Amino acid sequence: MLRDGDAVTANLPSQLLLISKLISVEPACGTMLLAYSDLKSANTAALAARSLTLRCNHRGAQFAFAGEKPRQTAYAGLPCIQCGLPTAILGMQQRRDLARIQVPAQAPVRCDLKMGLQAFASRVVDVSLDGIGALISDPTIPLCAGTRLERARIRHPQHEPIFVDLEVRYVSRVTLANGERASRIGCKILSTSEDLEELIRLFIIDLQ
Repeated sequence: MLRDGDAVTANLPSQLLLISKLISVEPACGTMLLAYSDLKSANTAALAARSLTLRCNHRGAQFAFAGEKPRQTAYAGLPCIQCGLPTAILGMQQRRDLARIQVPAQAPVRCDLKMGLQAFASRVVDVSLDGIGALISDPTIPLCAGTRLERARIRHPQHEPIFVDLEVRYVSRVTLANGERASRIGCKILSTSEDLEELIRLFIIDLQ
């Protein structure tokens, strides 16, 4: 994670999200250093917490670990967050092979995601009948398994927007047909049965 410069995130109160990365690990001192987020309020909330639950997508696997007693310090002349080293790291690599409906490449189905105060755009590429969907997004968006995205907006030019909650199940790096790198986000669609039926109708009927 440190060598690859992977994004590390932590959910904070008031729907804030700390987006950071490891900048130093000091085993002798039992500490690690996290870069400041671009969002000042997220840094303040992180420093006020007793402990941070940190998540990271590293080389196709999801990792979660704790950062105890965060406090402000400095590294190379820049402010950063110092935490205690975790005593354990949980790792998970999920693979699934369920029947799904692939959305045609030309279908303009978009999904607007919100992470705290930040918004990102993605494209819906498939959805299964059990409510599992897949999105393609910018690879720099720091998502990990277990992240919950509230009120994601699914848009189609010929349909009213549908708002759903998404629970991220996995994130993997892919190469698109045009050679660009992207993230494929597998997620569980958390919605009413009516909204889920409407989504399935949109994918099965409207896009065939």
